[in-house]
Amino acid sequence: MRFLSKSLAFLILLSAFAVFSFSCGGGGKTTKYEITAELDGNTVTGEETVVFYNDTDNAFKELKFNLFANAFRKNAKRPPISAIHRASAYYNGESYGGIEILSVKCGGEDVEFSICGEDENILCVPLKTEVYPSESVKITIAFRTTLARVVARTGINENTVNLANFYPILCGIQDGGFYECVYYSTGDPFFSDCADYKVTFTLPEEFVLATSGKILESSVKDGKRTETFYVNSARSFAAVASEKFGVVSGNVGKTQVNYYYYDDENPEEFLSVAEKSLTLFNDLFGEYPYPVYSVAKTGFIEGGMEFPALTFISDSLEKSAFSEVIAHETAHQWWQTVVGNNEIEYAFLDEGLAEYSVVLFYENYPEYGFTRKTLLEASEKTYKMFCSVSDKLFGKTDTSMMRGLKDFGSEYEYVNVCYVQPCIMYDLLRTTAGDKVFFSGLKKYYREYFMKNATPDGLISCFCSAGADVEGFFDGFLYGKVIL
Repeated sequence: MRFLSKSLAFLILLSAFAVFSFSCGGGGKTTKYEITAELDGNTVTGEETVVFYNDTDNAFKELKFNLFANAFRKNAKRPPISAIHRASAYYNGESYGGIEILSVKCGGEDVEFSICGEDENILCVPLKTEVYPSESVKITIAFRTTLARVVARTGINENTVNLANFYPILCGIQDGGFYECVYYSTGDPFFSDCADYKVTFTLPEEFVLATSGKILESSVKDGKRTETFYVNSARSFAAVASEKFGVVSGNVGKTQVNYYYYDDENPEEFLSVAEKSLTLFNDLFGEYPYPVYSVAKTGFIEGGMEFPALTFISDSLEKSAFSEVIAHETAHQWWQTVVGNNEIEYAFLDEGLAEYSVVLFYENYPEYGFTRKTLLEASEKTYKMFCSVSDKLFGKTDTSMMRGLKDFGSEYEYVNVCYVQPCIMYDLLRTTAGDKVFFSGLKKYYREYFMKNATPDGLISCFCSAGADVEGFFDGFLYGKVIL
């Protein structure tokens, strides 16, 4: 572990140069993205080449891409920020962004495209010839993304620039077709498949960049820094840029761990939390696959947000909450980044496991002052209070987990149903089945759905095959039949 000043922030990344092979020729058995982008003020101008590999049993006549940045445009049908956060998120008054598609090419020729979807959130690209199973097609998209001044996944903050969802990303494939994500303000409205990424960013020289990838090369010319990163088998690529970043770094096994920060007196403290989390979860769930894992302090309206090999941690958190949020978001590297799921339809799948992973973190590191018993008692108290309030306000409480983001009436309901209740559920399962069966089930779930998308049935099947008779147990929770 060592401390790096801002001027040395990138040197540590250069110390471990990796060879990356990226093909844009339409071959290979995985989808690939090659993106070049330049940050200039509040604009990201870029071009991406996407080689879509069809690993399904169906043929495709068109490709569909999510345009998440369009949620921030003026007159969007759905506000990207919930009402309770809107005033603080737009810290400098109303501000708007969006993404403009400048051109789409296939085989070097311009392709007619359309912006469609429920809220101008989908790029539809018709193909001249169908892409059959085990075939691929190469598409090149030029785009311009305008960043709002908003504390969100995508936007300009007072100390940082958050660069998640800045480019068109292929919709995830479900039931043989592309699944169009709607940018709900509650929860994480994302669903995507794994792909290989090579991303080149150009930005002002004074900026330090934390990203989902490992660095390949860096150069400085005419006051601008250009850096190239790669990450394989990732569901997306995200970054945070800041003129204020310092970095501390360490290693856990084959993974380099970085903490990007500002205004921290003891950054090694939070780097240590990330390292301990990775060490524990490697042991309990299965080995972490990425060569780099970075935690970046940034402006964010919630506690944190996970991306492949990168975590956002809100700079508005109380210091006492940092460890909990880092542990939760690090757990998402297993439960969402590696083992994916449709977060719009089954938010409890990844959130519940990430929340219970926090319990496991504190249970295994008692020096932080929390025990499994006290944490579960607090969860049960919180959940029962939610049920009591809902009963009084609405005459009943819907505790079913099997519902989409659109079906939650408030963030309060969403958190209790998708975080707190499944956390209690997993502890009851562990108590009933025993540690050996419980952790065998989690390890099997990780192996079975490694870089794939899981469903509730898949999770249940993994625990059953590990020796737990749990179908009735899960049904009670999933469909709101259990009374706690």
